[in-house]
Amino acid sequence: MADKITVAKYLSQQADRWITPGEIKAAIPGVPDRTLRRWLGELVNKGQAERAGERKATRYRSVPSGKPPARPTTEAKTPPIFSPASVQLLKRIEAPIYTRPPTTYSEVWVDSYIPNESAYLSAEQRIELKGLGKRAPIYGRAGTYLQKIYNRLLIDLSYNSARLEGNTYTLADTEQLVIQGVAAQGKPNAERIMILNHKEAIRYLVQNVESLSVNEETIRTLHYLLADSLVAPGMAGQIREDSIAVSGTTYAPLEGRDRLTRLLRQLLEKARRIEDPFEQSFFLLGHIAYLQAFVDVNKRTARLASIIPLITNDHVPQSFVDVDKGDYLNATIAFYELNETGPLADLYCFSYRRSCQHFDTSVQVVGFDEIAALYRPQRRAIVSEIVRTLIPPGEAMNLIEARMTDAIEPQHRDKFMQDVLAELENLDVSRIAGLGISREQLDAWLKLRDRQAHPQIGDI
Repeated sequence: MADKITVAKYLSQQADRWITPGEIKAAIPGVPDRTLRRWLGELVNKGQAERAGERKATRYRSVPSGKPPARPTTEAKTPPIFSPASVQLLKRIEAPIYTRPPTTYSEVWVDSYIPNESAYLSAEQRIELKGLGKRAPIYGRAGTYLQKIYNRLLIDLSYNSARLEGNTYTLADTEQLVIQGVAAQGKPNAERIMILNHKEAIRYLVQNVESLSVNEETIRTLHYLLADSLVAPGMAGQIREDSIAVSGTTYAPLEGRDRLTRLLRQLLEKARRIEDPFEQSFFLLGHIAYLQAFVDVNKRTARLASIIPLITNDHVPQSFVDVDKGDYLNATIAFYELNETGPLADLYCFSYRRSCQHFDTSVQVVGFDEIAALYRPQRRAIVSEIVRTLIPPGEAMNLIEARMTDAIEPQHRDKFMQDVLAELENLDVSRIAGLGISREQLDAWLKLRDRQAHPQIGDI
């Protein structure tokens, strides 16, 4: 007669690949679905198997003897991502699921949060993240978001967000798919769709950065783009009516479309009132996932929604770099079951530090000049004025110094002056369209510049 040992043995015989529950049932007939799910959950909790994906995309494989489980205990983590208080909370989540009390959505807990009075991130954390993440207008308003950096965001965020859902695409696989459209060989089609859906959702955010708002339309659009072809027809972007189950937790989400719609609108209205972009980002990350308003793809929607306050305030986006899947799952479950935000906040801050480091490396690789991008309108206005009013290059310094007194931050002025002088030195007909000057004005100033550089020409 089949039992849990039979299932474990079958997984070990197929150790080189991921197995769906349907394949297990076909190989071991006669096991009820609920019983099989329970056995598989127990094998995962004991570290004898690991799980990837959600709902219809869930797969399992055996963990070889001596290999650490997919969700290692917090005590084994180094260096400290989690504070001592968070470590103690995560120990409660790592207890066997049958020892933890059932929970559901707490309207009282959500209502107790008062925007700009309550805070999930400490003042120290918010100050640190702002110092790390503030950048020049690298998105839509200044038009300086270089395509290569945008591609890097597509790749990093698509890869990391999908990885946290158990997607087995490597970073190289993701880059090839996102940039070249070439799918990895031997990977499930659902994984390819998941990556491409991330690409479309991120593109939507970046292209609409000037008009984005944290509202129901935006969140449902994100869900539609992320869930298209991965959920039942007609459910992408739609608030669910029926009940759902969340694996690995005692948390049972609420059901009922009207109620979920009301609660989603309430939490988004609360989020819009939060002034600090990082606090708003974290609030969205936790609470959109907590409500589980959609039939699936809730955490992915929450992750992409959480970057809206960052990119609309010219901060480096949270790319969830180097987040361990087990740590993320445990921290999220602590949010669900205990209504404790500390572990997820620790993980958010750790990953944001890493996201900023990765972003800065990408900027260096592609040669993105952040100061030049930040002050491009001011630089062009000064160059245009110098040309139109026929100010000789030798006298241009006085005008540059006068114009940048109020418009340019003191720490950026030397670099700004160098950029203006370099623009003047390299000025030619190819640049006049962006300066608002005519060909005649350019020719007149270039003659003036040549006479100053070669005064003997004027004496001939």
